[in-house]
Parts: sequence; structure tokens; C-alpha cells
Amino acid sequence: MALGSVVALLGVTLTATSFTWREHVTVQRADGKELSGLSARDYPGARALVQHVRVPKLRMRPTVLEAKNDLPLSTKDGCISDWTNPALINCTYGDANAARTIALAGGSHAEHWITALDLLGRMHHFKVVTYLKMGCPLSTEEVPLIMGNNAAYPQCHQWVQKTMAKLIADRPDYVFTTSTRPWNIKPGDVMPATYIGIWQTFADNNIPVLAMRDTPWLVKDGQPFEPADCLAKGGNASSCGIKRSDVLADHNPTLDFVEQFPGSNRWT
Repeated sequence: MALGSVVALLGVTLTATSFTWREHVTVQRADGKELSGLSARDYPGARALVQHVRVPKLRMRPTVLEAKNDLPLSTKDGCISDWTNPALINCTYGDANAARTIALAGGSHAEHWITALDLLGRMHHFKVVTYLKMGCPLSTEEVPLIMGNNAAYPQCHQWVQKTMAKLIADRPDYVFTTSTRPWNIKPGDVMPATYIGIWQTFADNNIPVLAMRDTPWLVKDGQPFEPADCLAKGGNASSCGIKRSDVLADHNPTLDFVEQFPGSNRWT
């Protein structure tokens, strides 16, 4: 009888502990609505970097538990072709009724910018139409390789050809895409020679380009790593980050090609 009581008590304790942990995870993994209500003074975000705003010592938000689900709208909406999907998927963000259009084109590193472009589009009245495929920047490379494992990615070349034809036919006011890639063999970044043909095609068709320097890829000891996992293990902003000099050259390599494409192109 005593043993039965102990087992029953242990069961209740485990159930209560399990419920408490699930409740804790639920609270930590807010759906985003709670995050949008955070004080801009207490959680300045990127303003801490660009405006040197003081960052109070408060709990990290979003938490490492939320990071995995911090995805762009286009991913959640199924508006980016995955590695095996050859389809060109167009979705509209920003001001859907606007006369002006920015085409967001390329791979997932172009997709990074959809959240900002969607907001800016609604604020300044332009629509944003997506032309996105995982791991597939706009390039004339006939045998593209997947960044990281260097596996052949022939479907990317076929998709780019189809996408370029569609972009020329659609004639957006601007094409927003990435302009650099990381070096595989040394620190820093580069504007691949296979991007030049893309810029030339747009120039020949009088389609201006908004070229954005690529977001750095986080790699340590030759392997990609997840900052959220590093933070969860007790790391900090320094130990879970990467040196700027390892991923970005002192000079934006895109700027070396500005004179080759005069006019209304923008290189950032």
C-alpha cells in the first residue's frame, strides 16, 4: 500500500512538472503578438547598432525558443520554391493596390528582406512581388552549386532562366536582389562574375536594380552553426557571433561595378 502511494505521488509530481514546463514553453514561445507590444525603449532592436541606443539589461526577447519560428512571411505563406520545387511562385506583399512594384528575386538571402519591404510597401504605397527559390540567387551559372556542401543544383539554373524571362515580361519598377556571396576559400565576400550577366540583362531591358550586399553566412571551423543553439547553451553575443572581417570585406565588392551599370541602379 505504501509503495502504491509513493508511485501515485510520483505520478502526480511528474504530471505537475510536465504541465508546468509545457506552460513555461507556451509562454516563452509567444505567437508574435506579445512581442509586438514590447516597449521600443526597453527593446530597441537594431537601433542599438545603427543609432547607438542604450540597451537595458532585461530578459532576452524573443527567446531562443522562439528563434526557430522567426520566419519571413513568404516562407509561412508558401511563397518560396523549395530545393525540389521547380515552380516560380509569385505572391504580393506591401500595398497590393499600388501602381509601383518592386520584385524581390533570388534565394533565401533575398527573402530575408521581405518583412522590411512589406512594411515599407504599405507605408510608401508600392507592392512587393516575390520571385524566390531556396539557395538560388540570380546568376548565369550553368551548373550552380548549393552553398555549403557544393552539391550540383541544376534545377536552380532552369529556374533562373524562367524567372528572368518572367521579370522582363512583368517589367517591375525595380528588382531587389542580393549582389554578393561569401568566399568559400578565404574571408570576406565577393560579387561573383556570374552575376554580371544578370545585371546586364536588366540594364538592356531598362529595369533598375536594388542590389543589396548579402547577409553574412555564419560558419565556424568550416561548418554552419545556429546562433540560437549557441545562446541556449549559455553563449553571448560575442561568442555566438562571428568576426565582421571573416565574412565581409572592408570594401563592398559590388561598388567596383557601379560605373559599368550607370543610371538608376542602387547598390547597398
